[in-house]
Amino acid sequence: MGSKSVLVVAADRLDTGTLESALAETPASITYLSDLTDLFDTLTHSVFHALVLPETVDGQSGTDIAYGVRKLFPDLPVIVAGEDPAAVPDTLDVTAVEASTRLEDTVAEALRDSLDAEPPTVAGRPPSPMETLLLSLFNELPDHLYAKDEQARHVLLGRGFNEPTDRLGLTDVEVPELADEHARAALRDEMDVIEGDTDRIEVEEFLDLDASYVRTRKMPWYDSAGNVRGIVGHTQDITERKLREHAFRRQHERMVKVALVASHELRNELQIAYGRLEELADCDDSTADIEESLSQISTIIDTVVELSTSDPNGSSQRDEIEQVPKRKHVWLSRLSREVWDTLAGSEACLTFDGDTRIVADQESAGLLLQILFQNALEHAGPSVTVTVGTTADGFFVADDGPGIDVEPPERVFDAGHTAVPENTGFGLYVARRVAADHGWTISMSESESGGARFDIGNVDCQA
Repeated sequence: MGSKSVLVVAADRLDTGTLESALAETPASITYLSDLTDLFDTLTHSVFHALVLPETVDGQSGTDIAYGVRKLFPDLPVIVAGEDPAAVPDTLDVTAVEASTRLEDTVAEALRDSLDAEPPTVAGRPPSPMETLLLSLFNELPDHLYAKDEQARHVLLGRGFNEPTDRLGLTDVEVPELADEHARAALRDEMDVIEGDTDRIEVEEFLDLDASYVRTRKMPWYDSAGNVRGIVGHTQDITERKLREHAFRRQHERMVKVALVASHELRNELQIAYGRLEELADCDDSTADIEESLSQISTIIDTVVELSTSDPNGSSQRDEIEQVPKRKHVWLSRLSREVWDTLAGSEACLTFDGDTRIVADQESAGLLLQILFQNALEHAGPSVTVTVGTTADGFFVADDGPGIDVEPPERVFDAGHTAVPENTGFGLYVARRVAADHGWTISMSESESGGARFDIGNVDCQA
């Protein structure tokens, strides 16, 4: 038997000198790896017949690392030194060597058994150009590339946002730094791709990590037989673009309110002018020119309101600039978290009572949520708790503030209605217009805690 190559990820518990002595009569050459982040590069670029991992390395579980290795190098023998065999899942084909005073001897025995078997078909040969090409892509692309298996567990990560061994063996719901609602939505998206319910996922979302806003695409990972083996994901930092969009959204809201306030005041003046015009009906002088001018002013007001409050991606605009409709599936929690982050301080709290995908224009729906969140912050104060949840035909936004005392409740959506003196009273009016543009309904009632609750219904949802 010729010499076999063994890769050992170095750790304090495993004494390398003792291990080499225990393998003295075994035709094996040992390569030690001190930097765990180079594990996949080393396995790809060199030929190895076995891998030894410590129970933990750099704060990561050796078993989780072995999970990722076995998915990409399926017949490479992996030995986890110092691990309780009972802690290794039955579905993971690795050899766990329990910690003992003779750990190196036990590891050496396990290595000899592994090296006597047939050499691995992937790790036991030089890499193909395609393999080195893909590894270079994972290593050098500044974006976040990753691969997950049929259970949506990480098996490889690029170096753009993470290190290649980060999160190995974990689903997103098991990654501590990810918010619960984000992780659950991401896992659901991935399983839809894996199970064939959709051929790809594309979302823009708020993460509150190193990159605040990202665009993520997830596609199937096919094996040699054409079966879905997992997913391949690409996540790109779009924070600068999203900040520009948020500034535009705030500017657009101000423009809408200015137009509505101006039109409201001008219509009041027109009513007075028409009243005076009626008093001149019996005069000899012709009033036709005056009436025509007033009619023109009224038409101009209607046009300004229509232009300022209409969907910028509506049919007439699309016909002019040949845009495609921007309505698509978006997770309610993701959109809510993104909007909330631009408005609320540290004292305010956003919670979720269920989650769903809604079909919406993300910018317009974001404006509606922004208005409802602002309403809660203005009426309930900076320490308000706002809850976003699902209903049978849509979703709701509720707060724990003092509520809005108005009868009938529908008056809150009237143009100019406000309980806060410095407000224009057009925020909820705009929210109703946005809802109507989507074909949604919006109503107000009292929340369970006595605050205000807004229900948006007739929403195209996908749980």
